[in-house]
Parts: sequence; structure tokens; C-alpha cells
Amino acid sequence: MNMIKKTQYKFIAITLCALSLVLALILGILNICVYAAIIFTGRENIEQIKDRRGFVYSSQEFGDYPVNPDFDFENMVNPGSKVAYMYVRINNKGAASPFITTNMSDTYSADDIYYLSDILMRSGVSKGIYHSLMYEVVDDGLYTVVIVVDISADLAIMQSLYKISLVIIICSLVFVFIFSYFLSKWAIQPVKTAFENQRRFISDASHELKTPLTVISANADVLESEIGENKWLENIKSQSEIMSSLVYDLLDLAKMDETKEQLIFSEFDLSHVVLSKSLEFECTAFESGKTFEQNITENIRYRGNEDSIKHLVTILIDNAIKHSAENGIVRVALTKAGNKNIFQVYNTGNGIKNSEKDKIFNRFYRSDESRSKVTGGYGLGLSIAKSIVDAHKGTITVDGEENKWISFTVVL
Repeated sequence: MNMIKKTQYKFIAITLCALSLVLALILGILNICVYAAIIFTGRENIEQIKDRRGFVYSSQEFGDYPVNPDFDFENMVNPGSKVAYMYVRINNKGAASPFITTNMSDTYSADDIYYLSDILMRSGVSKGIYHSLMYEVVDDGLYTVVIVVDISADLAIMQSLYKISLVIIICSLVFVFIFSYFLSKWAIQPVKTAFENQRRFISDASHELKTPLTVISANADVLESEIGENKWLENIKSQSEIMSSLVYDLLDLAKMDETKEQLIFSEFDLSHVVLSKSLEFECTAFESGKTFEQNITENIRYRGNEDSIKHLVTILIDNAIKHSAENGIVRVALTKAGNKNIFQVYNTGNGIKNSEKDKIFNRFYRSDESRSKVTGGYGLGLSIAKSIVDAHKGTITVDGEENKWISFTVVL
């Protein structure tokens, strides 16, 4: 069921990411267009002021600033909306005071305007934006002209548009999250149904297979007691054991799927569990000529389901012994790092390919090297181990080199 929830969350995440991308693209383009329009309008206004040599509106706009008394103001009146501006013309030879026209005399004095013009001329940039003022500096040799247009109102509108865009994105994401949450339940219902049917089939089939396998095994034992050892009976018993192992693995997997959220947790001695299970395999490793090493920190306490953890330890150590190389090394370690317990099982042998690292915990997955009659297995052990780790909110990872070594690390 955890897989179903992950699928649902992925569905929601993909939907939200797609929507975020689309909205960010649309609103981003809109904001860029607005900003481009502000720049274009500002440049147009600067060109108009430059063409009219600073006389954009009527003479009343200039207040006490010096103007040409012979200039025909009536023909220079701008019928459109007025733009806050400054026009400063400075004689490069310093023969006269700067000529200034502006309709911003309530905000800037003549000294302020001249000081600002000096800053813009010294910047070395002929066109640009200084704070909320768009400017252009023109030097024709005899005069240096500085034209400034106030675009603060336009920038304020753009800032408001930016904030509105963020609000739209956030509100849209909240709405789509709620909508997609319920939609995802409907979308993954077929997957959920198929998964539940598969789980039910595995559980039912495993239970049904237990009885005939028990009967077959018992009958083989009876026949062996009557007719003695027989290679055909040995084959029957061997295959029955393999099938019984598969059935019990399937039952364990079905049980984990059904009860992983209802496992009873209690505090127990994790060091003792790992040590006792390791000792059970010590003899097996010795008989097969393999070096079995243990590094188990004492008195590590852990809160979890003790039976499940025992099963986890058994699976990983058994897997290491079965797949270790002849005269190979098997290492079992349990250490503590902060508040994390690290259980690691290492063995030399076939190792693992990089392409298999993401698949090895899948159900029924077996690498080519492990498909031998000697090692047996149906690719369920590691899947069961991962289910146990997931039920304890831990992590299990695999590392190794092909034809050299492999190591499983569990963090609880």
C-alpha cells in the first residue's frame, strides 16, 4: 500500500510541477512584456523631450527655471498625459549656467537636478536607469544634455503585477493540489485494485500450496522408509523443499504488505539479536570454508518489531553466505552513529553491476549470476528485507564492485 501512496504523491507532484512551470512561464513572459513596455515608453518620452529641447509642455510647467522667452510654447504643448521629467543642458566650455527645464520642481531643486546630472555624466553610461529614473546623456561637443524621465509609477505598477502573479501562482497551486489529490485517488484506483488482487492471490495461493507440499514431503519420507534411499525420491524431496521455501517467502511478503503499518514496536537489545543470528550462521560459513567476521557493538538498544528485525538479519547474512565466493569473506557489523544504528553485511564474490543496484530490491529479480541451483532463491529475500526496513522507517542500500564484493547497509 505504501507503493500506492508513493504513486499518488508522484501524480500530485508532477501535476503541481507542470502547473508551476506553465504559470511561471506565462506570468514571467507577461512581466517581461510589461517591463519592456515601460522601457520602450520611457525611451520614447526621452526622445520626445530631446527633440523638443526640453520644452514639452507649456511655460507654466517650468516654474522659476530659466527658459527662452521667445520660444512658442503653445505649439509645443503635449496633448497626452504628462511625464515627470528633467532636461539639463550644460555648456562644455562653462560659459553660462546650466539650462534646466522640468515639471518636477516640487520634488527637486535646481541644485538637486544639477547634482544628479553630474552623477549621471560621470557614470560613463550614456543610457540607463538610476534608481527609478530613466536617463540619457548626449554630448555634441559644445553641449552636454542630460534628459531624465521618472518611471517610478510604472515600476510600482510592475511590482504590483509581480506580487499579483505570485498570489495567482500560490492560489492556483493550492487549488490544483486539492483538486489533484482527489483526482489522483480516482486515477490510481485501477492500480490499487490490481495491487490488492495480486497481494490477495499471493496470500491465497501460498496458503493453498502449503498443504499439498506438506503431503508430498511426508509421502516421500514414508516411501524412503519403505524402499530405502532413491535418487527419484531425493529429487522429489529436494524440489519440495525449494517450493516450500518459495511458499513461505511469498507468505512473508504478503504478511509484510498487510501488517507493516500494524507492527507492534517495543524496545529490545539490537546487539543481542544481531549477535545471536550471526552465531547461527558461523557453523555454516566454517563448513563451506568461508571466513566469517563479526564487529558488533554491544548494548545497542532499538525500538522496533524484534521478530521482523531477526528476519531481516537472517535474510542478509544468509544471502551473503550463499553468494560469497569460495574461500571468501563474510563480514557482519553493527555500529552506532549519533542516533542511527548501522547494520552492514559484506561479502566477497560476484559483487554487483551498477545497472542492478536499482533493481536488486524488486520482487522476483535475480541477477544472472544468482540463478544457479546451488544458491537457489526466487528473488524475494531482498524484497522482504526492504519491506521490513521500510516498515521501520529506515533505509537499505547496496554497494559493491562486479566480480569483487557486495555490501548491504541498513540504517535504523
